[in-house]
Amino acid sequence: MSVMTTIDESVWGARTDGVSALERELARLRRSSGAHAKEQGVPVARASVLNLVVFATREIHARRAASTIDELSTRHPSRAIVIVADREREGREPELEMHCHLPHRSGAQQVSYEQILIRARGDADRRLTSAVIPLLLPDLPVFLWWTETPPLDAPYFGDLLRLADRLIVDSGDFARPDATLPRLHAVARAGHGRYGVTDFNWTRITPWRELVMQFFDVPAWRQFLDTITGIRVGFAVDADGREIHPSQALLLIGWLASRLGWTAVESLAPAEAGGLLFSMQRADGHEIPVRVRPRFIRGLGEGYLSGLRIQSEDHGRHAEFVVKRSETRAHATALVTIGGRGMAERTVPLGRPGVSELLGEELTIARSDAIYEDALAALVALA
Repeated sequence: MSVMTTIDESVWGARTDGVSALERELARLRRSSGAHAKEQGVPVARASVLNLVVFATREIHARRAASTIDELSTRHPSRAIVIVADREREGREPELEMHCHLPHRSGAQQVSYEQILIRARGDADRRLTSAVIPLLLPDLPVFLWWTETPPLDAPYFGDLLRLADRLIVDSGDFARPDATLPRLHAVARAGHGRYGVTDFNWTRITPWRELVMQFFDVPAWRQFLDTITGIRVGFAVDADGREIHPSQALLLIGWLASRLGWTAVESLAPAEAGGLLFSMQRADGHEIPVRVRPRFIRGLGEGYLSGLRIQSEDHGRHAEFVVKRSETRAHATALVTIGGRGMAERTVPLGRPGVSELLGEELTIARSDAIYEDALAALVALA
């Protein structure tokens, strides 16, 4: 694990002792920034529209988050509080380290935002909330971005979550998505009326969900939706197949199950050939075998969807609805076969949004995503 043995002050700013000293340093940096901008004849605006609290246990995650926040500073200026939980160092109190971004971009006006680093050393986790609260700007929404698997049972996670209007996670980074995704449903359900939960991976699979919906928007094919007999979902793994992260596949299956009223017949089980094999039950009682298959696709990130095959049988007619990721990885081909005859084929772009694009979209939404929560609920019985 990469931890911060020393703070790079060129990135995060000088160390301050306590909240009052930190606020004084922020004020000094704003004055300095304003004076520099005045010399250049460019007005600088101090603007914050939200509080963004970021949690990381690795320095590389903290730096990536800081870079992402910087990319979004013009559209989403914020007070960003980046927490690094450094448990390998002794210490009782969280250290407050700060950095205030000083814009140097050319333009008619520059927008300044503030970025603060808190390093929690040793066993200081329980003191995080008391360190964060006085740093939050009042009357602005609080977004909590957890950069890795959230410790759902840890008291400090619950304490920080109580400050938030929205929890942002990325199930693509979960160590065990098959275990964490179902448990995340309880967190989402508990937040109704207080906070929403969102997942970068849910946004990544939006094109796949849209393609499935478009299959059955065709009136002549709609009856096959209620008579599905099998599902196969492929996802990418590394070359040796050791890294198994079927988070996107599970979210897609959870979405299908929740929309069509399917229930779990059995828990997730490893298949002999790798991946997962289990059954779900349609509303009419018919069992549907579901296979989640790992595939190595060069250049495709671990866990990304590689393909989908939906099989259906209606009045003796066999139908298959297939989505295949192309070799270029940036497009997918959607095919429909009924009674052995090809009925339709088209290629569509899938898109590969970066983290800054994903985060930027989430920062515009404060409400809960009921469809995402329904997908998580469908996975609970499979855990």
